[in-house]
Amino acid sequence: MTILREAITTPQTLRSAVDALVSAAKDAHEPSFRPSDWAWVARGAKQLADGLRSGANLSLAPACTGSLTISCSIEDLRTAVGEIGSAITAVARLLDAAVQSAGGGGAQLLSAQTELARVVGNLCFDHDANRQQVLDAGIPLLLAQLLSRTLDVVHEEDEELQEPQRRLSVDELKFLRATTGAFLNSSLKFDPMRRELTRNEILTPLLALLDARTTAGKRTEPACVAGCWARDVPTEVDEEEWEERLALGRTTVEWAANVLEDVLGENKDDFPPFGVLALASVIFAVQSAPSPSSVSSRISSEDASDYLDTDVELLTVCSSLLETLALNLDSVKSALAFSTYAPSLPYPQSTLLHRLLTFVHTAAPPPYWTTATSEPERLAKAFSTTKASLVRAVVEAPNSDLVMERLWTETRSSDGREGRSWLVEMLVRWVEEAQSEGREDMLICAAHMLAALGRKDEYTRSLVHDYGLATPLARIVRDRVEGALNKSGRPGETTQILFGVVSLLRHLAIPADNRQLVGETGVIAPVAQLLRPELDVVGPLQLASIGLLKHLMAGVLSNALVLLEPTAAPDSSTSTVSTSSSPVDLLLALNTRTDDLRTRSESARVLVNLIRTLFSAAPSDLDAQRQDARQKVVKKEVADALCELVRRSEKFPLLVNEGVVGLTLLAGSGEEGSSLVLSPLLHPPTRSARSPPQSSPSADSSALVTSSAPAPPAPSPADEPSFALQLVARWFALVPNLFPSARPPTPSAQVRPEMLTNACTLLLTLSHGSRAEDHHAVGAVVREPVEQARAALEGEQKDEAWCALERALEKVALSVAE
Repeated sequence: MTILREAITTPQTLRSAVDALVSAAKDAHEPSFRPSDWAWVARGAKQLADGLRSGANLSLAPACTGSLTISCSIEDLRTAVGEIGSAITAVARLLDAAVQSAGGGGAQLLSAQTELARVVGNLCFDHDANRQQVLDAGIPLLLAQLLSRTLDVVHEEDEELQEPQRRLSVDELKFLRATTGAFLNSSLKFDPMRRELTRNEILTPLLALLDARTTAGKRTEPACVAGCWARDVPTEVDEEEWEERLALGRTTVEWAANVLEDVLGENKDDFPPFGVLALASVIFAVQSAPSPSSVSSRISSEDASDYLDTDVELLTVCSSLLETLALNLDSVKSALAFSTYAPSLPYPQSTLLHRLLTFVHTAAPPPYWTTATSEPERLAKAFSTTKASLVRAVVEAPNSDLVMERLWTETRSSDGREGRSWLVEMLVRWVEEAQSEGREDMLICAAHMLAALGRKDEYTRSLVHDYGLATPLARIVRDRVEGALNKSGRPGETTQILFGVVSLLRHLAIPADNRQLVGETGVIAPVAQLLRPELDVVGPLQLASIGLLKHLMAGVLSNALVLLEPTAAPDSSTSTVSTSSSPVDLLLALNTRTDDLRTRSESARVLVNLIRTLFSAAPSDLDAQRQDARQKVVKKEVADALCELVRRSEKFPLLVNEGVVGLTLLAGSGEEGSSLVLSPLLHPPTRSARSPPQSSPSADSSALVTSSAPAPPAPSPADEPSFALQLVARWFALVPNLFPSARPPTPSAQVRPEMLTNACTLLLTLSHGSRAEDHHAVGAVVREPVEQARAALEGEQKDEAWCALERALEKVALSVAE
């Protein structure tokens, strides 16, 4: 048997079919090749395609004389035909001739195209060698050209058709099915073909095949759209034909969606922007009128279940593609934001963006889904997944700087009187309505998109001053804090919402002229409640809350005073913090108990901004309250937190400098302040922070990206200073390496002379009124590095910053002299 298999060349019947195609291919480009000759091609190709599909008990032609009939595996047949070098070449020549014929061959040509596509699909099924030959022969591009011609694709992106679309014939639908089947079989798990199918010339007709629009995209009706199967048979169509059309269309679009999903995972760079409209139209079709409320009685429950699965798959694939494409391509971001979907409608209803947001707001599973399934929960979940993917796609669009700029300028009211953006107004309205309507999806979409739209200070200011966004956001925080603390309702969902809202508020508080307005919303007290122990497991939420407080404390005295006012906490039986604690007490309690280094550092930075604001010399109507408030921050816990910020931030000079400034102001408040600072400055802490955890079980820190500060210290190195003053001494020891600045830069070059001068100011402030033993202890640590720094600067040419440092070092040297 082994010898016989080695001798076999190819099955007799298939060899005859191949010979017929090879013969036809020689003449296909000749003027003498008539349309009727395509019928001969169709017969030969059908014989070959059928044999490659069934393959059983074929007559084989051995190398020796005679013949033999045996059973042969399909794989053997595909290999045998593929090894006939002229077979795939002949198919390619015939397909090229079909392309060149410009459709002049009528029904015979269409039949030949269909059977040739079947040959390709059956040759390539699970056969990489044949796939490579098909690729080398240029067959995918030829099939794509024929597909585009059959669909009559309109390449002008926004062109609206002037005539009604033409209904595809059953034979045309068979060609579409055969072609998408060929693409699917040739590309599965075969990367060279997957890359080929990502060409614009091939993606365009595949996307047009899915396009459900009836006034653009192509001049032929969609082969199949979601829900078309549930409607009654059109009066002008025979019922049997209608069922055949449904079956062909369903298979075709399903295969096309599968091909697109697979190949676009390989490469997205050549994706045509019009494809965004095509993918979106598939989703919109599920709600396009007329939508039946029940399934036609002619559809069996088994068929209805299959068609329903196709609906769900189309929506899932197309929404997922929109999401991934938006994440990867600026061209898709732009298409989502600025494409025209329905030119006949007024602006902004004509835009794709408005249509997408309207779908998110109003769309629900169509009624006929419920009547066609015994699993309505599964379908509802699938529909929610589709909407969630659309939300992620839409909110990604403004993350392109160009799209963000254009959205602010191009979504203004058309009459130009108010100059307000319809998009921003809609999103702010969603924030206001989502709470009362229980629409978390609207709130998430609005919050994320507004954050992306506010990535420039001028736009962030406009969101607060012109659109009043801070007020409804603060209301959401107030309304949800108790639920988060008591874990009522759905705790995970509550903390996710709070994380997004607080992160957006933190972003809004970055511009200095927004901070007072944000503080006036009353958000400080409720957001401080999120720092309670009950929410320590939600690290990202607490960090976002700390970030918001940090911005609000910077330069706004009224906000600083609120942070120090006692507030009543929501009921929480598990809380270990006094229910009458002030927000600053909650902050200090978190700083003391947490092992997360970033949380400790960021909370200390809130204290720095609080102290700087309280000790500012700027006059205010609140000066009397300021004097009282200053006494409330002169406490051990504050000094400890600032000294730890200094000690643990060696790799982050900006953070060290912040801590030094805060300690200086605290020490300068009087003898008590000086004493409180000296103790932690000179002694190791009673506890040390561990490195932060890698994740939190209850909040997704990537849900909204609004960063505003450099990353705080990473896990501590082995040579970390034992106490804060050691770090200050190390800074002075850096001066010989920092000056002159013409030397090659080093990691320590971020330490600027102004920062070193601030460190000198701290030491000089502490020297006034300190006890003798403390004074000597300070000198023992810093005396030598201060002298080294002075020596490095002496006699050198210096700018004003270095000169100021030299003068400060001289004063410190005198202060700590033995």
